[in-house]
Amino acid sequence: MKKNGIAIIFLMVIATLVLFMQLKPVFQHPNSILYSKGGDAQKSYFNFSYYLKYDDGIRHDGINYPYGDHLQYINSHPLYVQLVKFVDKHIFAVADHGVAILNLTMLALFLLALPFIFLILRHYSLPRWYAGIISLIILFLSPQFDRIHGHFEMVYAVFLPMFWYFLILWRQGNKRKLWSVLLIISALIGGFTSAYFAAFYTILLFGVLIIECWNHRKKLTDYWKTGLYLFVVAVIPLLIVKGLVSATDWVSDRPNNPYGFYVYHANFLSIFLPPGSQLKSILGNHINMDFQWEGRAYVGLPATLLAVSMFLTGVFNLISKKKSSWKIFKPTKKIKVFFYASILILLFSMCIPFKYGFDWLLNVLPPVKQFRALGRFTWVFYYVFTAYTAWFIYRLFRLLKIKKLPVVATILLVFVIGYWAIDAGINIKRSTRGLLNNNDKFESDDSDYLARFQEAKVNPDEFQAIFFLPFASTCGDKLLFEHSLNGFSEAMKCSYHTGLPLIQSFSPRLSYSQALSSIQMLATPAIRKSRLNDMNDKPILLVCTKEKLNDREKWLQNRAEVFWEDKYITLSRLPLSVFHDSYDKWHKQVESELPNLQSFGEIATDTAINSILFNGFEDGSAKTVFSGNASFYSRKGQQVLLDKKIDAQFQEGKYELSFWLYVDSKKYDMPKAEVKVFDASGNQTFYKRMNTRQVHDTYNGWIRVSEMVELRTGDTLQLLIKDEYVSVDNLLVKPADAKVLVKTSTQNFFNNYPL
Repeated sequence: MKKNGIAIIFLMVIATLVLFMQLKPVFQHPNSILYSKGGDAQKSYFNFSYYLKYDDGIRHDGINYPYGDHLQYINSHPLYVQLVKFVDKHIFAVADHGVAILNLTMLALFLLALPFIFLILRHYSLPRWYAGIISLIILFLSPQFDRIHGHFEMVYAVFLPMFWYFLILWRQGNKRKLWSVLLIISALIGGFTSAYFAAFYTILLFGVLIIECWNHRKKLTDYWKTGLYLFVVAVIPLLIVKGLVSATDWVSDRPNNPYGFYVYHANFLSIFLPPGSQLKSILGNHINMDFQWEGRAYVGLPATLLAVSMFLTGVFNLISKKKSSWKIFKPTKKIKVFFYASILILLFSMCIPFKYGFDWLLNVLPPVKQFRALGRFTWVFYYVFTAYTAWFIYRLFRLLKIKKLPVVATILLVFVIGYWAIDAGINIKRSTRGLLNNNDKFESDDSDYLARFQEAKVNPDEFQAIFFLPFASTCGDKLLFEHSLNGFSEAMKCSYHTGLPLIQSFSPRLSYSQALSSIQMLATPAIRKSRLNDMNDKPILLVCTKEKLNDREKWLQNRAEVFWEDKYITLSRLPLSVFHDSYDKWHKQVESELPNLQSFGEIATDTAINSILFNGFEDGSAKTVFSGNASFYSRKGQQVLLDKKIDAQFQEGKYELSFWLYVDSKKYDMPKAEVKVFDASGNQTFYKRMNTRQVHDTYNGWIRVSEMVELRTGDTLQLLIKDEYVSVDNLLVKPADAKVLVKTSTQNFFNNYPL
């Protein structure tokens, strides 16, 4: 054991030197470097650094003002940031160095995987020199290091080898209580770093449990106590993490059906084909060789050749009467259970069986579909299969030497180690490319940034929060605004240096109602901004980059008072009265128009009643109703909401078609709506897919969708909508310049806006 310790120290020195050579400025000036300036990376830096500097407890108040968000849902390293916060308060001030702490932590927890990988290989009876070399290769080939460009907590490679090593010791039966405690503690630390680590832990133990149950299928009674023990050890961390987060979460409407479950998964190419393979460029035009980057876990050329050999041997045995021996590939008893368990986990990471007609299983196990990136579960297979390959190659090496073929054995080992090392070197070089970016966002000194306010003689404390343009936000993978994230980047910088929170958030797990209320801030003046109810009277600091803005964004920017600008951004004072006054003005204008409208029952208008179409879907079946007593509902498929021939009673000209669409949480994305116009001869003269994802006009969980169409006598107007869980209400077609009041049993609408 002492010799193993010396070897581990030696390996850690080598690995640290490799990273030092690649990332020397990070070791020298860790707070001056950003690994990436991309959206995910900046969010991670900001969430961690802002909390460390300004916040306490489980709530992050730097985003989603005035509600904040739970640390567990925003990649803030919730457990670790609490530890660092304790150090900052009681031992040494580090609050201004969040970037440095994250940068060095990622490297440290990546390197800490090395001792566990080495000990695992030693457990499988591999000599120290060989286990040491292979450990370095497995570490630097790891798909986890590539996440350093944005998904910072995923870089923590220590967790999976640690889980595996503790599980190995647990299965040996010695000091089982000790290893159970260590397994649970390590899983809790991982789970409170990212929910994925808790899931990796549980699926690894479940995979082993399934294989063990199969191995003991003839005498399951002999295994049930051990199996039950393992089951309990597997689920305790998951229950604790989920239970504590649920108990401390003040939000009840978080999205549970994120986008990506059927997209961000692995396939065989993502495991056995290198990311920049020439084979892909040669055969890509003839064979679909695409794979999702989330599923990437390349095991290296030697492991790929071994997998191909196993596959070809299996095919040969199926089609040939002369059977080839399969025993050569049989894993040693020590690794056998993990080998077959990792294959089961690999299939899961490939979305098998869910994508082959077994999606109903997600209704039985609803937490599973919350993991949008199934491809990450390939990492379990990566570590197990590379370890198995290392064991197999060394076994083959020994066999060749026994058969007195030392030259062949040596060539084999040199080839394997050489090519595997090349793969690892390419991976670390590719992963570290572009990492050394200047930290001009979250510097430890605020004075340079605050000089902008001093120059303008403005105190940041005058403001309550920051709103940024161009607008960027998301709502549970339903509504999505990301045409530019530069405003978001500048707003995070401003927030970090001033302590002012951001109104927007880009978290896909944010409360639906809270996400919609931030999106609603750019809604038409006809809609009252519900978020203002929970805000104070201070003005908002408007941060705008000098990019092209849409009409809504320009309207808001023009009503703000600029107090500082350079060639990139403007800082402006936006009083809340802008929202209140515009809303009041719109209502006063409507009130002045109402006496001029002619009443036709439920509709009053200033134009011919025959030119108006309205459907409140009072015969609909939707449980969720926008107005009246019912609304249209479709469980799935394509539905025709409107198929109207334009006769001579209609005025020819431009019409607005609008309706209200429910933001249903049962599925990601929004329904697709299409408008078509056909002439009298049946020829399609107009087609438009309506915008159902970048809509600011939200009200009580519904969005107003609209489109302008030109109609002539003899035309046929069609509106089609397709998807799952579609609820529609208040469909209105009116001349573009007409004023229309619709009275329903619950509320009145002017031009299809609620009064």
